[in-house]
Amino acid sequence: MFFSELCMQSDRSAETFASTKHKNLDNEKKEIVMITDALSDVRVKYHIVAKEIGHGHYGVVRKCQNRETKEWFAIKSIRKSKVNKIEVLLREIEILEQVDHPNIINLMEVHEDVKYLHLITELCTGGELFDRIIAKTNSDEGHFSEKDAACLIRSILVAIKYCHEEKQIVHRDLKPENFLFENSDENSNIKIIDFGLSRHDDQAFGVMQTKVGTPYYVAPEVLKREYTKSCDIWSIGVISYILLCGYPPFYGDSDTQIFDSVRSGTYDYPSPDWDEISQSAKDFIGCLLKLDPSKRLTASEALEHQWLLDLESNQGSQMSYTGKKTAEFQKYMGMKKLQKAAMAHISSSLTKAEVGSLGQLFGEIDQNKDGIISLEELAKAVESGNFSGSFLDGLRKLQEDLKLSKENTCIFWKDFLAATMDKSIMIQNDKIQLAFDKFKRSDSNYLSVEDLMRIFGNEAQARELIGDIDLDGDGQISFEEFKQAMKRAASENEK
Repeated sequence: MFFSELCMQSDRSAETFASTKHKNLDNEKKEIVMITDALSDVRVKYHIVAKEIGHGHYGVVRKCQNRETKEWFAIKSIRKSKVNKIEVLLREIEILEQVDHPNIINLMEVHEDVKYLHLITELCTGGELFDRIIAKTNSDEGHFSEKDAACLIRSILVAIKYCHEEKQIVHRDLKPENFLFENSDENSNIKIIDFGLSRHDDQAFGVMQTKVGTPYYVAPEVLKREYTKSCDIWSIGVISYILLCGYPPFYGDSDTQIFDSVRSGTYDYPSPDWDEISQSAKDFIGCLLKLDPSKRLTASEALEHQWLLDLESNQGSQMSYTGKKTAEFQKYMGMKKLQKAAMAHISSSLTKAEVGSLGQLFGEIDQNKDGIISLEELAKAVESGNFSGSFLDGLRKLQEDLKLSKENTCIFWKDFLAATMDKSIMIQNDKIQLAFDKFKRSDSNYLSVEDLMRIFGNEAQARELIGDIDLDGDGQISFEEFKQAMKRAASENEK
């Protein structure tokens, strides 16, 4: 019930350029938060297709067409009221405007109106690297060949070398979901996207300290809050491992277990999946997954590794693949995201009796009485020793999630409830029914692939989750199947 894919938070507050203006709307003065220097109507220049092609915490992504040139682009529309720290968004825009590389998404222009900020980028139609990993593991081949994997990693390293050495930019959230293919061709160019957690690695800043990352890909030194740009290299090592077998080197049944595995830095190459993978590929991965960051290869050095130099002659390998760990990996990620969405909806519909004393406890933690709990207020509550038992455990888990979340810098009442509420109430049949009814179409008694796509944003992940929950194999999820999945996920989260 905590934030699904644990993303990151910015290290330091960038300078805030946001200014506040006032405008009379319908004879009532309303505050307009400005991010750029002017308001404009993006629809004057672009025709926007209504259908979503992706969505996230802040907004949605659609296709748009330049009315004059007829060229197609992608438009990411971000609702400004959902952005807690404007400076994080400003920094992402600033970085995207600075970079110019064939393996980095190209920001064309920015438009802003009263409610939304619109980012116009080049349109990539080939899907996420994550989706191709899933597709590969479900294909007859069962995996990326070493040649294909090396080709992808080389493109990623070339882009990161550009970021690290020419622009002094650290991405800090490299993972398969943050790479898009330019088109659907097998040999399509790959692009790095989402620089929301990126920052400049200037000497003036010194060592970065903010705990940021997605569990499977985060570097161990990030968890210790003392790291440099080499954290990106670790993430590329994890991605390289996944490309060659379909599952991550560091694994666990919960976020805590995954972090413990990452901290240990211990991994292996299990048989039979890795039996026919070249020693050169394993050596390459080992050079990137060094616990000591100073011993890791830089991006430039990694590009000179023999595994990549042999790219043209490397014909790949035909390893035996079981797919078991890949299925577990996909299932874990999917259930985390679905459970988060369900618990958030359930928490908003609890009665006063079910909420009990949590309202009072929320008020005790919210020291400045602004209706939200900041990371600082949460830390003080955990350290105070005034709370105990399962409630304190919930606060600690919430604190861990908040430290790693790029999407939130504070806790709202609904999230607080989902984290601290008695789970026996949250998984009652009538509560689960509320979430089920929220997700499905009103005219159906089942959850379909289309319903889950509205939650996940892509078809591959939706179909994967259908396969995990659909017990009778009819291609859809009944309430009974949904209920069992939610209770199982809640039970696993308590471990």
